[in-house]
Amino acid sequence: MLSGRSTTLKYNGHALEPINLDNGIGQGNPLSMVLYQFYNVDLLDIPKGKCKDALAYVDNTIMIATTENFTQAHEKLANMMCREGGVSEWSRTHNFPLKYTKLALIDFAHRSSSKIRTTLQLPQRQIEPTSSMKYLGIIVDQALDWKVQQAHAVKKGTKWAMQIRRLVGPLWGITPKYVRCLYTSVAIPRILYAADVWCVANCRERTRMSKIGPVKVLDQVALIQRMGALAITNGLRTSATDSLNAHAHLLPSASTVQKWCHQAITRLAALPKEHLLHKVINHQGIARTRKHKGPLHHLLKWFKLDTNGTEKIPTMARDPSRIGKIPLKISIAESREESINEIDNTTEDIQIFSDGSALEGMVGAAAILTHQGRHIWTLHYHLRPDTKHTVHEAEMVGLLLGLHMLNSMKYRSLPAMISVDNQAAIKALTSDLRSPGHHLVREALRITSSIEKAKKRKVRNKATLTIYWTAGHEGIEGNELTDIEAKEVTKGTSDTKQLPCYLRKPLPTNPSAVKKAHNNKLKREWQEDWKNSK
Repeated sequence: MLSGRSTTLKYNGHALEPINLDNGIGQGNPLSMVLYQFYNVDLLDIPKGKCKDALAYVDNTIMIATTENFTQAHEKLANMMCREGGVSEWSRTHNFPLKYTKLALIDFAHRSSSKIRTTLQLPQRQIEPTSSMKYLGIIVDQALDWKVQQAHAVKKGTKWAMQIRRLVGPLWGITPKYVRCLYTSVAIPRILYAADVWCVANCRERTRMSKIGPVKVLDQVALIQRMGALAITNGLRTSATDSLNAHAHLLPSASTVQKWCHQAITRLAALPKEHLLHKVINHQGIARTRKHKGPLHHLLKWFKLDTNGTEKIPTMARDPSRIGKIPLKISIAESREESINEIDNTTEDIQIFSDGSALEGMVGAAAILTHQGRHIWTLHYHLRPDTKHTVHEAEMVGLLLGLHMLNSMKYRSLPAMISVDNQAAIKALTSDLRSPGHHLVREALRITSSIEKAKKRKVRNKATLTIYWTAGHEGIEGNELTDIEAKEVTKGTSDTKQLPCYLRKPLPTNPSAVKKAHNNKLKREWQEDWKNSK
């Protein structure tokens, strides 16, 4: 697979002769991330025993030894580095010379520990222990209290805020709209990178009521945001911070940190079963851990997420060769007028209208089946509160209800159309199926395949199934009736006897709905703080 390859260097418009590659792959090759999983996997097999371990991400590898003192730990590390089949032998057999200047040794212990930190002696050189090191963009210190990383993040944030302030002035520079965009899209992500690890207060750090991070760090982040808000609003230096945040439409810094941490733990709760962290996140006793708590324990206890009931996003995407190949037709009109004309001129015997709706904090879906203009069948489904489900999810449930009705023996062989007033729900059928709510799309495609197989059993059956996008609230009778039914079901419950098997049990909580509900909560708290401020 890697034979017969070459690369060409270009400089100032002049191209050199092709250079044959006999080792490695070309710079920027898209296969590099995939091939690295095979290239360095042997490094993870070097540690043997309970007290040894290894971590790796692409070309960043960590060897870990756990013992009673650092002398024994260093002996085990030296053994992993120098023994037969160790790291040094791997580097020779894989044509990957180790750069010992990049080796870092860090001895982890409690901050009150008095254990002596000794040097690590290797045949090539002597490695002195360091108090901190950077790994994957985070500075890890020997006491694991994240003080160095916090100082680094504050320094980096101050630098970015000062750079942004240099771009604006009272009569010159970029407009406030783009200053705010620059601050929220560049500065904040740089400041709060991995904040769910280093900006979560441990048991010994002082915090304010209802705030997740340590007081000192949050105050420093607040000063950085104040600089950003001054640049956005071009306000006076004596302006109140609350007023600057309101005029710049920026969440208070403490709420922003809380938002980032909540998003991180929600992503972890959505990890599939094959992920290494799935078992850890979904362990029932993890939030009740009393000793040796890490950031993960604090986040789970703080936000109280139902990790077991959260929808799991699959690791593997849909087979790219199958994307767009579905056993039905899709028609999305370019305008609302064309959509109305298209529905009015449909000739299918079976017409199904589906819709999803949210009303008074509840979400519901409905589907109506008509045969030659006569109303035959109606199905409802109650999805629970909008803090757990979205309207987009309800639209896909409505589509699933319509396919379930069509899959009955009586209507399976007839030409049919399904009307959906949400384009995103229709386009999800041809997506990679790796977003929240797409478990419903997989079930819809399964039912569609079942309908198609039943049609193929009949040689003369040429009936087709088409999904149309219907412009909502345009007076289309079937669409209006379904909208009324969907709003009505939000007030009550649904009869599970007529529902498809997939919908007879509660659906998993949608991560997008959880994030939206938490963001709305933060905005309400911000409004209350603004009203109570003086």
